[in-house]
Amino acid sequence: MTDPVPTPESLAQRALQDFRQGRFADAALGFEAARTSFEQAGDVANAAEAANNLCVALLQARRPAEALRAVEGTPEAFDGLGDPRRAAQAVGNLASALEATGDLSAAERAYQQALQRFADLNDREAQATILSSVSQLQLKRGRPLEALTTMQAGLEQKPRRSWRDRWVRRLLDLPSRFLGH
Repeated sequence: MTDPVPTPESLAQRALQDFRQGRFADAALGFEAARTSFEQAGDVANAAEAANNLCVALLQARRPAEALRAVEGTPEAFDGLGDPRRAAQAVGNLASALEATGDLSAAERAYQQALQRFADLNDREAQATILSSVSQLQLKRGRPLEALTTMQAGLEQKPRRSWRDRWVRRLLDLPSRFLGH
């Protein structure tokens, strides 16, 4: 008796399980297989989602160039499908992949684009996440004051702040207190 041919959905589910269990290389193989299978079936939305997930798995597996190739075109695919939320997420993944490959200038532009897309969707939690990434990138690029301002803006975007967020916010307010603002 032969094993049944796996469906694109079962491939994606298995890859997601591998990802959740920290088996990023296995997850990447699974998401690649799912993407190919969805593409062959003409399922653009799920193929783009699998490509997005492939990007994240490859980033976790420390394979940034492959992650960048995987995510290229997914924001446009989601835009074409009229799915602005997943398009914004794809732009954020693109920014992460660009950053991981060392193209910090392009990464910052992509993060700003993702930030605007999430602002258009009024998704404050996603904006806070993107602002945190932008802040870290600004630090890498030797712009600590901008990073500080961006981090403050990110904390302000969070609809619900944890005790840690409130503590960090107080720390970030200290310089302005000393400067008399």
